[in-house]
Amino acid sequence: MSPVPPEVSSLVERFTRNRESYKNPAYNEAQVRREFLDPLFKALGWDVDDEQGLAEAYKDVIHEDAIKIGGATKAPVEKTAIQRQIDATDRQIDRLVYQLYELTDDEIRVVEEATG
Repeated sequence: MSPVPPEVSSLVERFTRNRESYKNPAYNEAQVRREFLDPLFKALGWDVDDEQGLAEAYKDVIHEDAIKIGGATKAPVEKTAIQRQIDATDRQIDRLVYQLYELTDDEIRVVEEATG
């Protein structure tokens, strides 16, 4: 096993020291990337800032500033929140369908295994 780069040890120590402030909901995704993820990837040898000037397909890291959802531009963190809402709604619909058709636990298990 390779030794841990000192930069990584420093990041872990800083996170441990300030854990509570980093767990605060006000500490956002962009801050995590800037203060921890980018430095971690750099310490591991990734060209985070594309200093080589590579074409998009060959970059080590592609920064995702925004995404399109239903015609609207959203931040990646918004996509996660929206996806959680969709997943919860899907589960609720599944439960209602199972109740409607009075499926047994075994039948539900078969359906869920088949649909992944």
